[in-house]
Amino acid sequence: MKSIAASLLTLAFAAGAFAQQPAAPAPEVFIKGDMAIKFSTRTNTESDGKPKEGVTDRYTLSVNVANSALFRGTIEHTPYISKLVGSSQLAKLVYTVDCDVVNPRNPSQTRNVGRLFGTVPVDDKNTYRFADGDLKLVVFPVGTAKGFETLFKGLAVGKQPASSEGFMSKLKKEALNITRSVNGKNVALAVTNYDRMDFKSHVLAAGPVQIYPEATVNGSMIYDYGRTAWYFDGVTITYVLDGRQYQDKLTGNIRWIEAANRAASGEGEYQFDIRVNEPAQSESSVFSGPADESAFFAQDEAIPALTGVMKYKDTMMGESVSSSAVTIDLKGHKLTKQQGMNLAKLLLLTVVVPLNAE
Repeated sequence: MKSIAASLLTLAFAAGAFAQQPAAPAPEVFIKGDMAIKFSTRTNTESDGKPKEGVTDRYTLSVNVANSALFRGTIEHTPYISKLVGSSQLAKLVYTVDCDVVNPRNPSQTRNVGRLFGTVPVDDKNTYRFADGDLKLVVFPVGTAKGFETLFKGLAVGKQPASSEGFMSKLKKEALNITRSVNGKNVALAVTNYDRMDFKSHVLAAGPVQIYPEATVNGSMIYDYGRTAWYFDGVTITYVLDGRQYQDKLTGNIRWIEAANRAASGEGEYQFDIRVNEPAQSESSVFSGPADESAFFAQDEAIPALTGVMKYKDTMMGESVSSSAVTIDLKGHKLTKQQGMNLAKLLLLTVVVPLNAE
């Protein structure tokens, strides 16, 4: 009887292990690299201050994700230029990014396997219309790995133009309450002066390795001008891995901190504390003491998170920035490679302009 019971117990443990997919967190998940930004639209302008037609801002990046994949190339942003009636130039993003696979045993060894390329139109309301573009990630067959092709899709609604008086602009004038669970207790933060980035069934393309599936993003990123911080409001990332669907919920913040001598040094940094699947409010926490807004910025090492900094060395032009040299050093705590890759694509490919230029 003991041997039968032991066998059944072994099978139960085995079944439980399979039910705990996705795979256990990688030993080290990170997003590291650099990015150079040249804001030519701020230096090459007409007499009225508008950028000249055909002038673009360029983002040149080289980013390593978990010693698994390397993205290196450019993203060019052509701005919308309005006229008294209509426009003289429509906005768009043009991607030309090579995708390499990194040998985890020897990170200095890489092999190009494909390319991320295509155009994303941006309309007069600053909506990034991935659904109407052709941005795709093409992976070629290399060795025993099969080739595939996958598209970015959906919408990402950005900051409304100053001239717009639509519904989204009015939202900026209304107070917004953002809630977050901290140590099992809900904490609310009132935001009154903000902009937002709304994701509407925005699909992050799969790849460049087959272990990274397509992922769909919904929800909002809120930028609070008073606290100079981005918050995540109902942001979810949904994907299918090994035949099972997962949905990760993002909370936390990305804070912008400027050096005391920024006018002279041009230094500043984004400080990341993005939580993944932060626990909901517990029954026992109802009886715990109150928590103020400082709890929004408290780190909890027990929760899966992406932390670290993106350091900026900006060339100042009065209060504006003409170029930036960015060092990216982000670490995933208890994150899977898939979660790390989804965050890298979202932050450095989809919202690269709102995060750096708006």
